[in-house]
Amino acid sequence: MSDVEDYKRHISGLFTRVSGLYDQAGPPFFTHFGSRLVDFARIPPGARVLDVACGRGALLFAAVTAVGASGEVVGIDISEGMVLEIGSDISRRRLANATALRMDAEDLQFPDSSFDAVLCGLVLFFLPNLERALAGFRRVLKPGGWLVASTFQHVEDEVTKRWDALDESFEGRLTRVPKAETTKMNSEVEIRQVLGQAGFSDIEVASDEGTFYYSSEEEWWAVAWSHGYRAFLERMDADVLAQYKKQATQLILRDKTERGIPETWHLYYSRAKKPS
Repeated sequence: MSDVEDYKRHISGLFTRVSGLYDQAGPPFFTHFGSRLVDFARIPPGARVLDVACGRGALLFAAVTAVGASGEVVGIDISEGMVLEIGSDISRRRLANATALRMDAEDLQFPDSSFDAVLCGLVLFFLPNLERALAGFRRVLKPGGWLVASTFQHVEDEVTKRWDALDESFEGRLTRVPKAETTKMNSEVEIRQVLGQAGFSDIEVASDEGTFYYSSEEEWWAVAWSHGYRAFLERMDADVLAQYKKQATQLILRDKTERGIPETWHLYYSRAKKPS
């Protein structure tokens, strides 16, 4: 098995382990930004939409509302657990025009020109072969269709610097896991360059941010295990994890307010067209 295949299996397993609580506990980060990304996408009624790495449906359910009864939304995810969970969510909501499939974002199993829009919420920076993935997105889009994605911004405020310093101080005590080179897509310059080189045009980039509040340090710690940050926490043995939790708790309590413990997310939204 290749390094890339090992990495993909690792990521798939990680998100299967978090799938039960992903976007279901704590502040609604993913739902909030997913809804705003769908608004940014400007999807017309009746459109056929692909949601790549759909997770628990932060974008998918907002997209279903956007396309209406005459449209369709197909979600894909590499994680078996996520697909099972969102499949149950779709059934529970009795949505006839939404489906979820297990599929690799770098190996789309759809005919050419199948979709009016491809949505990618906080996923591009996970992909080890982004060039191949973007080529696939472009292939399955109809001429004039849109790729719409969100990625994290690179910020250098004092809070981020403190967290980076803490995490870096534990690097030498982490167990090894499969890794692959990925593209961060965390600056407007990089976003425009990568999407332009992939053959997209009319590139639009917008920034957004939101601050959310945890009710307690216990809630913060539980939520940390329910999304991608778990990949970092799982690399510590019990003693190291206890030390990290103690220092991390001290950090979050420094910023606690009457509203709770704040966490601010900074995102970019990008929208790019497949030329007609």
